[in-house]
Amino acid sequence: MTYVSVEWLGWLAGTTALFWACPARLRFQALALITLVFLVVKSPPSALVLLLLTLLTATLTRGTRLEGRQTLIALAPAAASLVFFKLLSSAESEDLLRGTLIPLGLSFYTLRCMHYVLERYMGRIEQKPLPDLAEYLFFLPTIFIGPIHRYPAFDRERRRHRWDAGLFSDGLERILYGYVKITVIGNFLIAQVYLDWVPGAAEPATSLDAYLAMLGIGFGLYMQFSGASDVAIGFARLLGIRVMENFDWPFLSTSLPQFWQRWHISLTSWAREYVFAGVTSLTRSPALSAIATMVVIGLWHEMSLRYLLWGLYHGLGIAVWQRVARRWPPAPQEPAALGVLRRVFGWLLTLHFVMLGFLLVRQPDLASMLGVLRLLVMGG
Repeated sequence: MTYVSVEWLGWLAGTTALFWACPARLRFQALALITLVFLVVKSPPSALVLLLLTLLTATLTRGTRLEGRQTLIALAPAAASLVFFKLLSSAESEDLLRGTLIPLGLSFYTLRCMHYVLERYMGRIEQKPLPDLAEYLFFLPTIFIGPIHRYPAFDRERRRHRWDAGLFSDGLERILYGYVKITVIGNFLIAQVYLDWVPGAAEPATSLDAYLAMLGIGFGLYMQFSGASDVAIGFARLLGIRVMENFDWPFLSTSLPQFWQRWHISLTSWAREYVFAGVTSLTRSPALSAIATMVVIGLWHEMSLRYLLWGLYHGLGIAVWQRVARRWPPAPQEPAALGVLRRVFGWLLTLHFVMLGFLLVRQPDLASMLGVLRLLVMGG
């Protein structure tokens, strides 16, 4: 089942109706139960895995404050589950491992579990009762596609929760906006009209074919992913909850670091806070921290060579961009025309760097990556 289905719309509408029909004090418990029922209906093993992670996270974070060793132990179940299922799902051998599916919602669920553990370690969150933690983790609107909302913001929204007709209307508009991006722009205008118009989109034979296909892939991915985030954010607003934004016009970015502050914001902000900051405190090297952060983001998507290379590609790109920016900063009294030229050049370079990354990571192996890169540069 996908977000673009009558079945999902039925769950969305039914959940919203049941949520508001419940007494105020029971609404979030009911929502967590509905989420669990949904998981049981769609994938009982997924429900079991996420339940076990919730119980382990709550049990292993008991106490006034976590120490270093206890924190590592508390992080282990979520981190190990993520790595285990990602490795199984990407296994290329012809054995029982091949084709293993990741439990529904695991990729986003584990990051929320680790966020809670790390915030407990830093002393920014007190120990929460199991029901409160379950209400945060079993939140149907964001459990499958994100955004990876944070516990403090969710708890604040839950405590202030009330009926808001304006927010409900905004949620309906946001859902409609998301479905237009997914179905009309992504599935129809880009996937059918545009890519059908490009003669060699399926099997590029010339540099122009590959370039036009690259643009279609990049913009199509944005419409699909940001549209799904819009649906999730809108769904949450139907329930009176505001969750963080996930995209902020990323293709208008004028630098690669700025792009990663605007694309998949909930993931990149999570990685900056818990990976970049940690590596920087150990190494005092922003470049190494950027590379480590992007490698983690790449492998979070898929435990494979192509996503490892994609992470290195972006990490090295950010490191180089930061070095160039430090070496040649804008002049204090830079002419306006030169400033415009600098921003336009930065925008074009960022856009094409990112689009090339999307094209390369879609290739199944390194040889195919090199082949499509050679086609772009040298032609057929």
